[in-house]
This record gives sequence, C-alpha cells and structure tokens, in this order.
Amino acid sequence: MRLCAVFLFFSYLFATSAVAQTSGTGTLRGRVTDPSGAVVPKATVTVTGADGKLIVATSNQEGTYVVRGLAPGSYNVTIDAKGFAEDNEAEVQVAAGQAQDLDIKLQIAVEKQNIEVQEEAPTVGVSSESSAGTIVLKGQDLDALSDDPDELQSELEALAGPSAGPNGGQIYVDGFTAGQLPPKSAIREIRINQNPFSAEYDKLGYGRIEIFTKPGTDQFHGQFLVNGNSSAFNSLNPFVTETPGYYSEIFNGNLSGPLGKKASFFLTAQQRDIDNVSIVVAQILGPNNSPTSYTASVPSPQRRLNISPRVDFQLTSNNTLTIRYQYSRNVVDNAGIGEFSLPSTGFNSHSTENTVQITDTQIISPTMVNETRFQYIRDSDTSTPLSLDPTLIVQGAFTGGGSSSGVTVSNQDHYELQNFTSISHGKHFIKFGGRLRGTQYSSLENSGFNGSYNFSSLTAYQITVNGLQAGLTPAQIRAMGGGASQFILVSGFPLSDVSLVDVGLYAQDEWKIKPNFTLSYGVRYETQTGIPYEGNWAPRVSVAYGLGHSKQPKTVLRGGYGIFYDRFSYNYLLQAERFNGITQQQYVVSNPDFYPLIPTPAQLQGLATNSPTSYTVANNLHVPYTSEAAFSVERQVTKNATVSVTYLNSRGIHQLILRNANAPLPGTYVFGDPTSGVRPLDNNDNVYQYNSGGVFKENQIITNVRFALGNRISLFGFYALSFANSDLGSGGAVTFASGGGGGGFGGAFGGAGGGSAQFVSNSYDPADDYGRAAFDVRNRIFFGGTISLPYALRLSPFIIANSGTPFDIIVGQDLNGDSIFNDRPALASTAGPGGRVVVTPYGTFNTVPIPGQPITPIYYASGQAVFTLNLRLSKTIGLGPKLERATSAGGGPGGPGGGPPHSHGGGGLGPRGLTGGGGSPFTFGNETSHKYNLTFSVSARNLLNNVNYAPPIGNLDSSLFGTSNSLAGPPFSSGSANRRIDLQMLFSF
Repeated sequence: MRLCAVFLFFSYLFATSAVAQTSGTGTLRGRVTDPSGAVVPKATVTVTGADGKLIVATSNQEGTYVVRGLAPGSYNVTIDAKGFAEDNEAEVQVAAGQAQDLDIKLQIAVEKQNIEVQEEAPTVGVSSESSAGTIVLKGQDLDALSDDPDELQSELEALAGPSAGPNGGQIYVDGFTAGQLPPKSAIREIRINQNPFSAEYDKLGYGRIEIFTKPGTDQFHGQFLVNGNSSAFNSLNPFVTETPGYYSEIFNGNLSGPLGKKASFFLTAQQRDIDNVSIVVAQILGPNNSPTSYTASVPSPQRRLNISPRVDFQLTSNNTLTIRYQYSRNVVDNAGIGEFSLPSTGFNSHSTENTVQITDTQIISPTMVNETRFQYIRDSDTSTPLSLDPTLIVQGAFTGGGSSSGVTVSNQDHYELQNFTSISHGKHFIKFGGRLRGTQYSSLENSGFNGSYNFSSLTAYQITVNGLQAGLTPAQIRAMGGGASQFILVSGFPLSDVSLVDVGLYAQDEWKIKPNFTLSYGVRYETQTGIPYEGNWAPRVSVAYGLGHSKQPKTVLRGGYGIFYDRFSYNYLLQAERFNGITQQQYVVSNPDFYPLIPTPAQLQGLATNSPTSYTVANNLHVPYTSEAAFSVERQVTKNATVSVTYLNSRGIHQLILRNANAPLPGTYVFGDPTSGVRPLDNNDNVYQYNSGGVFKENQIITNVRFALGNRISLFGFYALSFANSDLGSGGAVTFASGGGGGGFGGAFGGAGGGSAQFVSNSYDPADDYGRAAFDVRNRIFFGGTISLPYALRLSPFIIANSGTPFDIIVGQDLNGDSIFNDRPALASTAGPGGRVVVTPYGTFNTVPIPGQPITPIYYASGQAVFTLNLRLSKTIGLGPKLERATSAGGGPGGPGGGPPHSHGGGGLGPRGLTGGGGSPFTFGNETSHKYNLTFSVSARNLLNNVNYAPPIGNLDSSLFGTSNSLAGPPFSSGSANRRIDLQMLFSF
C-alpha cells in the first residue's frame, strides 16, 4: 500500500506541476476525446463570433487544438470528426489576456449499414505512439493474414520482427496477457511495436503485438465464412512420395447488433476440422538389423472449437462496461509424432480453456479517465500416450517405444487485474496504474515413469542389438562400441502444484514541450513470488524531435532507453517442485548394462553409476532483464509514404541458464568411466540448477516502409539486420516437459514468463558457450499489404524471407560427466582417445577433444535461408438493394461499442494505421454498396512452392548430419504440405 501511495503522490506532483500558462489576447484551447476518453486527432474545430466570422482549427495527434487572436466576447464552437456526431457548444466566453479551456467529448455517430472505406496516408509525428515503425492493421489490411488462428499467430510474430533476446515479444488481447487468439473475424485492429518504451508494459516494446476485438453495433451485421483445404490442392511434403488424403475445414460465423439503446453485442463462433498428417523421417534398423531410411505419413486429426460473445454496455454517459467470454476446445489424436519420433511415441490430447474478461471505463472528468480490467482463465488439459512401453532414443536417428510424456491431467487458473488512470493536463499526459497476476497450476503427471534408454548413435544401437542376439555380455558389447549411453527412470507421486503471483506498478508522463518536441518518461516497479528477491525498478525514457517548425514535420528523430524484466515462469517452479527428490525421484544411470530391462527404483539406488537427479532454483537467482537503447530517423518521403531506420542495442543481464551444480570438476572426469570425477557435494547426484549467470548482446538495424494510396493500395514492410551473441547454452538434456498450461492449443501465448532455459556445456564457466546466439538470424525481410484491382478484385501479398537459422554441432556423448548431451567437438584433424575424426562441409572435427584443441564455437553453422510468398485473391459481389454510402468511422471506440481507451496520442483507432482511417471496426471483409455481400477468395501459402527446410541436424554421430528431416513450418510451410491452397466463401450483411 505504501508503494501505491508513493505512485499516487508522484502522479499528483506531475499533474499539479503541469499546469500550462497561456498569455495573450483571447485564446481558446482544449482537447477532443471520444466517449472512452481516447483522444481524437484531425477533428475540425470551427469558432464563430457574433459578427459571423469563422476561424477554423484542427486537433493535432494528441487531440489538442488552440485558437488564438480572439476578441473578447461570446463564441459558438462546432467540432466535427469522422465517425462522430457533430458537437455544438454555444456562448463560449473568451476574456482578454486569458486562455479559455474547452475540452470536448464527442459521441459516436450512428453507423450506416454499409461503410465505404476512406484511406488516409501514413504520416510521421512526435507522439510517443506515432512512430513510423509502428504497424497498425485493420479493415482490408487484415485480409492478407490467415483465417487459421495458429497460422495467424506465426504471421503476426513474423510481422512484428525480431524482438531482443531469446524470449520473443508478447501478445495482448484487449489489454490482457495469456490465453488464446480470437478468430480473425473477431479482430478489429492489430497494433505492432507501438510506443516501445512505455512504462505501462513489462516486456520489450519491439515485438509487442496488441489485438483489439470488435465491439457490437447499433444495427445488425453478420457474416458466415467457409474455408476449405484438401490434399488434392497442395504440393507434397518433399520428404515423402505420397500421403493419405487429408483435408481442413473452417466454419466461422459472427453476428453483432444492439441490445436496447445502451448496449450492443458481438458473437463469434468457429469450428475447425483439421485432418493433417505428421511426417516421420528417421533412420531405423531394418531387416537383418541393417540401417535403413524410414518415412511415414501419420494422420493427425484435430477438432477445434471457439465460441466468444462480447457485450458492451453504456451504463451512463461517462461509464462503459465490456464483458467478453471465450470458450476454446481442442482435441488432437496422434500428437507428438514427426521428424525422428515414430508413430508409437504419439499421444492423444484434450484441452479446454474458458476465459472471462471484464473492462470498466470511467470518465471521471473531461481530463481524467480510469479503467479497470479483470481476466480469469481456466485451462484443463489431458493427454494419454498411445504406448506405455519404455522410450527408446537413438540420437540423430529415431525415437521409438512409448511416449515419455505419460498420462497427464492438469488444470491452471490464471487471474489478472489491472487498473490505470489517464490524466490530460496542459502539455502533459500522465498515466499511472498497476497489474496483479496470479497463476495456480496443478498437474497429475507420470512423465518418465515408463523409463527411457538413450543411445549415442544408430551404430551403437545396432551393435547392441546384434550383440544381444549373439549372446554377448554387456562388457563385450560395450567394448565393440555398443551399449546405451544413459537410462532415466522417474518414480514417486504424480501430483504436483505451484502458485505464482507477480505485481507491476507504473507511472509515466508524456510531455509535449514544444509542438515538435516530446519527452516521455516513466518508471515501473515489478516483483513476484516463487524466487528469493524483493523487486526491481525499471526506468523508461524516450524523446521525439521534429525537424523544422511545422506542426506536421517531415522528419522526426527519436531516441529511447529502458530496462525490461522477464518473469521467472511457473514452469520452472513446477519442474523444481516435481523433481525435488521428495515428490518425484529421477534416476539417471550412465552407461547402463541392463538394456532392455527396466530395473526398479530400489535396484537403481544400489548402482554406482546412478545419479539421483533433482531440479532447484539458485539461492542467489536474479530476475533476468534487458537493457535496450534505440535511435531512429523517420521521414515522410511523399504524402503517401513514410520510411524509418532504427538502430537497437540490447544487452541481456542475469539471463536464465541451467547448470549441473554437482557436475564433475573440470579435468577430473574420464570419458567412458561414469564413476570418475570429483564433485563438489562429494556424491554422485545431479543437481540441475536454474541460474541467472547468462548474458546476451544484440545489435539490430531495422528499416520500415509504409505506403498508402487512397483505398486502392496499402503496403508495408521491413528489413532487419541483426547480430547477436550469448552464453545461454544449447539444451541437450533429456527432460520430461510438463503438460498443460494451454499447451494443447497452438495459438496459446503465455503471460507469466516465456522462453526456455537451456543447459550450458560447462557448468562452471558459462562463458565457454559465449558466441553466436541461437536467435541470431542475420537477415529478415517482410512485405505485405493489399492492392485493389479492376473488376472488384483485391490482391493481398504476404512475403517473408529469413537467412539461415544457426544450429549447434555436437557429439552424441556426455564428455564431461554432467549427464547432458550438448558437448561440442574440437576443430581438429587428430582424434582423441575413444574419438574419431569427421570431415564435413562445415569443417573437420574430433569427436573427443584433446586438451589444447580448440572447441567448436557454439551455433557454429547455419541452415538454409527460407522464403515464402503467401497470396490471397478475392472478389466481392454485391447482392440485394443498394444502401446509402457513408464515410468510415475512423474515430475510435466508445459508447455501446466501446473498447479499451487508447493512450495519449492514439486518437481513437488512430491515424497511424497503414490504411490511415481505413476500415471501420464494424465492417466485414470487402463490402460493396449493397446490403448483402458475397466474397470468394483463394489463398496460397508458399505460392512458389519453395522448399523451406528446418535447421539441419547437428549431431556428428548421425548419418543425417548436416541435413534436415522436416520443413521449417509456419509461416513458411505447413507440416503436411510444402504449398497449401485454401478456398474461401464469405457472406456478410
């Protein structure tokens, strides 16, 4: 409470110190807002004196206007803005030598049944949210995106571009984190990379995606969509010669309309029937135990349902209430199959999610708005393996046997409460508030209870099978190069549960010092439970300066700096709770000589080569944070085009890594002897510890372009050049991931931490792994938009190209006794004891390094570049009577159709969209002037049929080393097809 009082005190100081003093003769000034308090730019303010003389002014990007030089007396003031009812203020008194404040709150105009989209050209400005690097999609710009929520998420992440660090950006739906993406038909607007240094948000602004759903309307509108795809339309996955027939169908419908005079609703429902196939590409033992290639196309049907009603209430003229509910269900058969995983390792899953969102907006005064948001999400997930046999992992060849995931029944409750207040005071726009999130997770899970064997290579597995059939002893088999490298078994209590709470408080101010100079500054305080720390302060600051003295500058310089903290995820806490040595025990045996038997836990405890394994959180753990600085130059090239160049410097501190805190000390372990090595705890235990000793450094240059020509052409894109280094490790552990948490939904996104901590190769010196980062994709290109063609055709291209993703070159052995398979070879042509020399296109390697030989740098090699052209062609046919044409409601939400109010400078739906004011939030697809509209579309994913491979296999002991055994996946291709063609029909009224 004391902290809240401090924020309120400082916010009061900001407000009281921000009173603008105006001198001169007769000035009228004020701010134009919508019913929710969002500012309205480009509103026309007409001041009429007693003599009939007119003076016209226009509100700027911040919604403010100033009319100077007025003679003392009484005036009539009229305010007009697109999509709003005209406002008339009579007998406004203006005194000599004083400034009269007149703030105007506009009301939403009655919507026509058909809305003609009027596009506005993109512009640059000095508002913190009007950066030319910001992307706003609405109306026809959404046409280029997929109607499948899973593909939509991958496309949005590609469009957002590279976020700093390994965890990527964050997605918000109506201001909330976590949950499922709504169907595209329910989306009103998408904003990407807006106001990146705002203290309101915990995560980095670059890569942030904000989605706003559609409100209801005061007249009935609706649509029904059918989207179909069949294997007959698609090109084959290049790894197979044929696949069983499959299809995918999407049925989507929505309806909106009034609920009396002061309420409206929007209801959407979507059913997806997805009969895709999973492609297995592996190396197995065939007849006579000889290595042979194995490919299979395994049906993987999915059934997904999404139902989401939203109701908006105008409780009073100053109070709006929005309630949104979403139910999602996902049923998947044969999940977990593909690439190296054989059909027997699959599992069936059933997931449901219930989401309730409530938003209450109070206009306290003409200059103050308060908003409260509450969200509750209930996730329930169940997965059942197809086989309970022990898992068999042959590195770089195949994974067979049963699924290690076991039977899982999990439930997660996620709570989120937000409150913030916005104050407009003179040249200042102040915002302060906070967010409280809580997660309770309970999981009944027996992952790993079936046991798993790990072989270093197919050759080692082949020698073992042949030796057992020949009656050889384990010692003889191992002497020939066979034998398993590791055996893991888990036992104990299946039930585990954790809870986590995090709190964030913030205050910020946007100060427009001059018409062409804006300073934004703020601070954020964050804390959470579950880890030993007291909290963190995160300062944020940004400036924007428009060159010249024009109110609408052609060139804007921007700079910013901020600190951004990542939450310690509940997944890590759950892993530490489950494998604490009491709830569940994990036995890891190196070089086991009892294959294919499954010993009991009591038998494993007596083995000298057994390493009881636990997970723990370091006592000195610090919360990871990223320090980011940015500088950009934005230019209005023509009246229809803008370009910006941004330099980003990011440095990650206290980044999460995993290490074995009881690994053998360097130089004491003898490869091949699991009992060797001196360990700090004087026992053979593995203590896998979440540690904050990682760092990363990243430099990026991003060029954004936007072009809009009326409602005919809207294009946008970016090019990003990135250089990133880190010491965050490269995975390698055989662990059993916890299910649940919405994991059954491809479109789920988290809200309490992201990313995945990786094991470092040297537990005592993470700097050994410092080098090229796993997320260091050097070049990224994105281009998209919509183009109107003759004969009422519309073309929507979507182009993505990335240079090759780095991959790590490793050996399939544990060279240092830490039980982790992520050790790298030496760049040398002389083999060490027990090793061999491998000559590859990437260099010559020694699989068991000799002291003094240089170790291969981490993520030493790169995969192939990827490129896709997605294209949609649509034609709309008008049916029924023609309706009166009207201009678009570009002003913003509010009233019965209200949504979250936008920040200062946002201006309702905002002028910064790539389509300007393009598209009312109430339109459905490409509409004509007719009452009914029928749209036919054909959509091609990877139209040019370019084969986009996933990163190559980096295990030197694999016969597939340096090649890929899968496609890159969305947005570059689908798992079952290289090119995909969808047909769509949309009826709207």
